[in-house]
Amino acid sequence: MKLYHYSVDSYQDAKHLTNDYKNNYQFAEPFILALRESRDVFDAVFYAAMYMSREVKALGLRKYENYQKDAVEGIFEYVRETEFPKDTSRLRCVYYCETEKEALAYAQEDCFSDGLFTKDQVVLLEVEVEDCSIRRYDQSYYNRALEAIKSHKIDSVFAYARAYYSGQRSEDPLIEVAADGRNIVLRAIEY
Repeated sequence: MKLYHYSVDSYQDAKHLTNDYKNNYQFAEPFILALRESRDVFDAVFYAAMYMSREVKALGLRKYENYQKDAVEGIFEYVRETEFPKDTSRLRCVYYCETEKEALAYAQEDCFSDGLFTKDQVVLLEVEVEDCSIRRYDQSYYNRALEAIKSHKIDSVFAYARAYYSGQRSEDPLIEVAADGRNIVLRAIEY
């Protein structure tokens, strides 16, 4: 199936896209391991990560704090592992859009709207993806989870993860396509 992917500072004319190219699993892993122990251990790791993330930002080593996103990814992965083990891991896949127009809109929102990236840093790709590895999820639940964690509403994050993986659709769904199978880059698209 033909799908579309935008790549930020990572695509180097390869024939295939690598699942978890940026090794994001490693940042969520402490939260996953903590949840396997207990919710109390998760809370301790969460606050320790908050401190370290702020310290790293204050030292000028990062532009922004990532601990909340990493914690949400950890919760989503824990819920997937324990309740939806046959589903695609958000941490071990490539994200796609159904259309070129949709991929460009995502890139606009994620990359250009806040000025973090320039057009030269973002490549739009047409990719052939193995049908059996494709899953569609409502990203609005993930976005809501990111907002909930900012208010330390951890239980809500678990509920959003369950809604996401159970295939529920919100009143205004924002569908993302996740695939962890083989893929072939067909072409880079000029935009």
